[in-house]
Amino acid sequence: MPTDVSTTLNAIKDLRDHTCTAGAGGSWSFKGNLVNTSDKAKTYTVAVAVTIGAAVQGHALITETVPAGKSAEVSAENFAKTTGSAGQCEPVVSAKDAS
Repeated sequence: MPTDVSTTLNAIKDLRDHTCTAGAGGSWSFKGNLVNTSDKAKTYTVAVAVTIGAAVQGHALITETVPAGKSAEVSAENFAKTTGSAGQCEPVVSAKDAS
C-alpha cells in the first residue's frame, strides 16, 4: 500500500450542478454530479446537512468512487425534515485516491 495516498478535504469543485431543496411537506432531497477530472480514480465522500441556526435537522453521507475522467450522479432522498422549506443545506466534499 502506498503511503502517499492523496486526500483532498475540500473537493467541492468536483461537485457540479447540485441542488438541495425541500419539498412541499418539508422533506429535503439532494442531488449532484461528481466530476473526476484527474488521471486517477477517486473515492468521493459527500456530506450534506440541513440546519436551522445551529440545529441539524438531518444529514446524509454519500460515498462514490468515480473512475478517472468520468462523472457520477449522487443523490440523497428525504434525508431531512423541516417545517416548510426553512433551513440551509450545504454539501461538503472530500476526495481520496481510490485503492
